[in-house]
Amino acid sequence: MFDQYIEEHRTEMVESLRSLLQIPSVKSEAQDCRPFGQGPAEALEYVLNFAKGKGLATRNLDGYAGHVEYGQDREYVAVVGHLDVVPAGNGWKHPPFGAEIEDDKIFARGALDDKGPIFAALWALVMLKDLGLQPRRSIRVIFGLDEENDWRCMEHYLASEAKPLGGFTPDAAFPLIHAEKGIATVKVEVPAENDSMLPKVLRFEAGQRFNMVPDYAFAQVDCHSETAAREWEGKLHKEARSRQIELDTQATAAIIQLTVRGLAAHGSTPGDGTNAIVHLAELLGMQSVSNGSMWRAIAGQDTGGNGLGIAASDEIMGALTVNLGIASLTDRTYSFFFNIRYPMTTCIDDILEKCHGALSDKWKATVVENRNPLFIPLDHPVIATLRRVYEEQTGLKSTPLVMGGGTYARAMPNTVAFGGLFPGREDTAHQKDEYWHIEDFLRCVSIFGHAMNDLANTL
Repeated sequence: MFDQYIEEHRTEMVESLRSLLQIPSVKSEAQDCRPFGQGPAEALEYVLNFAKGKGLATRNLDGYAGHVEYGQDREYVAVVGHLDVVPAGNGWKHPPFGAEIEDDKIFARGALDDKGPIFAALWALVMLKDLGLQPRRSIRVIFGLDEENDWRCMEHYLASEAKPLGGFTPDAAFPLIHAEKGIATVKVEVPAENDSMLPKVLRFEAGQRFNMVPDYAFAQVDCHSETAAREWEGKLHKEARSRQIELDTQATAAIIQLTVRGLAAHGSTPGDGTNAIVHLAELLGMQSVSNGSMWRAIAGQDTGGNGLGIAASDEIMGALTVNLGIASLTDRTYSFFFNIRYPMTTCIDDILEKCHGALSDKWKATVVENRNPLFIPLDHPVIATLRRVYEEQTGLKSTPLVMGGGTYARAMPNTVAFGGLFPGREDTAHQKDEYWHIEDFLRCVSIFGHAMNDLANTL
């Protein structure tokens, strides 16, 4: 029944997804009734109008979040996802908001994280209604607009709406995620040195989001003479070539500008990217420059947390990871933001204490944000239902997974991450040329439809 419906609506499903992905829903300056800016607001307006056109009830919660609902029962199960996306970054072959299709893939920022999967859930809800299914509990598809930043959307939503009985978020991978590492961002501040004899960094900026591996880092250095600047430029390029660092420079009189290119990746898997901040620090740390010891320390930062003295691991969640996501020089103070994914056997207080022990006394470390680890036992009825659905619909084993990423499952009771990345597929979230297979989108409509219906009849 589901397969026939999806085949009959295939073209409409794909084209409606393309329209959503063409909205650049990156967070920007707040406007009236648009707390996260123009793009996220347009994306929410699009999905709610789409659902209204399909005869479903909708609600917009002051521009912070929204939902689409099917059913009359006061209690409900939820599928919760987000419409905001991280900035596109550099180096795309396909326009990041063009939603171009090539080789059965749809390319766009948000195709996989998370506009594509949550829109598949909305289509699944439309399908349940159109086919006349009447599950025992109501079903809501909830749309957040600030997941990639501060989660103020979920705080606002839950301040006025009752919590669901349980559900899932299609913001990770199949078969399902029953445990998520803790997520913390630690800000490290370092005073700028004032040694007039050494080349001096005048400007420094890098990265766009805590949870993205930075794909660029920029510094402007005053070498005090044109001759010194030319010498610096030659040495930097030589060192960059030997380390396979992508470097652009521009020397004007005594000033030299450095831009290092990296490779963006999701902050939960920093080993998949190339950190431009660390590479820039490698190059600066090899020169005679102000704050030289700081640059050498930053160059020594690794994705396992050894550079901060916080390496940790446990049997359930595995190893702690670190992403140095954003850095800058402002008012004579360097700021470095470390995005840390930590296992359940450690805590944020331990992490901060170890940072203070490993760093110079002149450096100041503070916690910017923290979300504790999530763990749902394998015998929970939500997990049992989703595992059964996945196995029935795919014929594959449904061994639950652990991940370093953070999802809205932390915000809702009895909720886990379920989809939309299938085993064996490339994870392109937060990377250039992010894409999702169209066949996977359609498979998710079917799987999510079964999951939503079964959860609504079970919980």
